[in-house]
Amino acid sequence: MLRFYFEVARTAFRRQLIYRWANLSGLLTNVFWGVLLSYVIIALFHSRPVAAGYDVTDTLRYSWVEQSMIMIILPFGWYDLLYTIRSGEVVADLSKPCDFYWYWFSRECGRDLYYLLFRGLPAYTAGMLLFGIGVQGDWRVWPIFACSLALGAMLGIAFRFLYNVIAFWIIEARAVAVLAGTLALFFTGSYFPLPLFPAPLRAIVYWLPFNGLMNVPTEVFLGKLGGLSLLFELGRQSFWLIILTFVALALTKIATRRVTVQGG
Repeated sequence: MLRFYFEVARTAFRRQLIYRWANLSGLLTNVFWGVLLSYVIIALFHSRPVAAGYDVTDTLRYSWVEQSMIMIILPFGWYDLLYTIRSGEVVADLSKPCDFYWYWFSRECGRDLYYLLFRGLPAYTAGMLLFGIGVQGDWRVWPIFACSLALGAMLGIAFRFLYNVIAFWIIEARAVAVLAGTLALFFTGSYFPLPLFPAPLRAIVYWLPFNGLMNVPTEVFLGKLGGLSLLFELGRQSFWLIILTFVALALTKIATRRVTVQGG
């Protein structure tokens, strides 16, 4: 069975290779927004050299790491599952001899790997060339960052699955999906770095699952987390991953019964 899921992921990766021009246009869009945000950040730090322990270089690097991870963790307009539910094609997926959630999880793992290689790395390289932000020089940070990024990516899959599977109960679920995606992008620090949020709001946001999507991997990459605080954040990422996965599995079971009753 594990081989089946591996093949699903590999097929999803190869499928993405077909859309080279779409990926190039998306990459240019990421770079454009990265440049726009970078100049806003530079302008803001003219009046104050350091904020919440972040200088202009830290904040620029934060923004470019987040830009690099968007398509890996929270891709714009990901309604793939939602559309199959609305069209009825989901019946074919439900009839496959495998678990419905893990089938989609495997698909998204393959897609995430593609975007890591062909969107994330080129986007961050563009930031390095344009603004000289450099990379993390401490090699010990890299395996921890890889672990945190993997947790964030899996958490992102579970979160996206949840706001897509709502289409089993709501006819036009895209509005819910758009709202969920927009809120997630805001509370992950994609629009504005979470460490620069007001302290009371930051204390709340850090306990939401959105924190583990992109903010934690980014702070790990910047070397802002270490010791017990690092272990705590990785634990909090893992906690939310377990919770969201169990919720996704439970909703899948309920939805499967619903489809069976309607089809019967």
